[in-house]
Amino acid sequence: MKIRKIISAAAAMLLFSGCSSVSETVNNFIENDANIGKNAPAVNGTIGDIDALNEEAAKTETEYESEEEKAAKAAKKRLEELSKKADEIISQMTAEEKTGQLILARMPSSPVEEMSKYQYGGYTLYGDYFKKSDPEGITALTAEIAEAAKISPFFAVDEEGGTVVRVSAYTQYRDEPFSSPQLLFSRGGKELLELDTEEKAKLLTSMGINLNLAPVADISADQSSYIYPRTMGQGAEGTAEGVAAIVKTAADNNLASCIKHFPGYGENTDTHKDAAHDSRELYEFYNRDFVPFEAGINADENKTPAVMVGHTIYDMIEPDVPASLSPVIHEALRDKLEFDGVVITDDLGMDAIQNYSSEQSIYVQAILADNDMLCVSDPETAYSDLLEAYSNGVISDDILNAHVKRIIIMKLQYKIIK
Repeated sequence: MKIRKIISAAAAMLLFSGCSSVSETVNNFIENDANIGKNAPAVNGTIGDIDALNEEAAKTETEYESEEEKAAKAAKKRLEELSKKADEIISQMTAEEKTGQLILARMPSSPVEEMSKYQYGGYTLYGDYFKKSDPEGITALTAEIAEAAKISPFFAVDEEGGTVVRVSAYTQYRDEPFSSPQLLFSRGGKELLELDTEEKAKLLTSMGINLNLAPVADISADQSSYIYPRTMGQGAEGTAEGVAAIVKTAADNNLASCIKHFPGYGENTDTHKDAAHDSRELYEFYNRDFVPFEAGINADENKTPAVMVGHTIYDMIEPDVPASLSPVIHEALRDKLEFDGVVITDDLGMDAIQNYSSEQSIYVQAILADNDMLCVSDPETAYSDLLEAYSNGVISDDILNAHVKRIIIMKLQYKIIK
């Protein structure tokens, strides 16, 4: 700001003195400014006057900032604070504790004991746990597990609504299952989705559940495709509107979201049962499949959701491995969508992924591909493979710390870590 004032004043002097004395005038002005304490009349003011002008100019600039610019600055400052706090937490963690954070384990039969031993990043609860229990029982269980964890864990469920409901499938939690987002959006747009998400978030968080593996951001125009009933049933813009509404409303009610299945499921077959192939090239995703993911990622400036990467093989992008193990797919997510939040794999126990574990552990491959958390049904094997890879230098300190830092920041954002 001060430099601009000097140049402006010099320009004014030139206007009256003529071009023949340009060099002399500028030099004299700079010399006078450098000696302003001795020669105040040369600039008609004092250091205090100039400081006051600078402060006033800065104030004026701030007043002219848009609300979006002010919010962005505040969000950036908040992220810097969380980053610093995350670094402090990580500095006190052992390699074993860091390794545990990378694992989002299927809830085992002895969850408290395993949490004490491995310090997992979180557990995913499936339908059987809810079927055999009730709200009070689930609340007590999550609280007991959290007590055993040094770093407060994620408690995750797949409560999409419609065909995928782990909790509301049972009447002890809700009189009837949550409706599908597709049905809700078709009947009441994003407003109905917001009401539904608010109720869902309050139910889940009341039991200690803090991460919903939803919404589905995939787009499918084929009503007979596997993924279609779980989609919004809309094109790119409609799906983006619905996804953003769900993510923002969930965040407002202290529930984290995980948007899935990047880079876009399309019309492909069920990866739970077999490998699925997609013949599209990467650029074809930019104006369609990526749009809802980008909308969800940016729905809340202060709370970044997670993104789940699926197991489809994209033949024109990286044909030798599923998306969940593909560095190219993850690079597109990080660079094209500028996503620096937590990336979670789809369940690495699915049939579509099993053929890729012969040469190197799929768990190690997944971390090296730039996933942060691994959704697994065999957490002990995953933990052992990852820790061995770290001990052998395959996973470096920098890689391990970068993944754990994203996890810790997300937990701080959603106040899972107080």
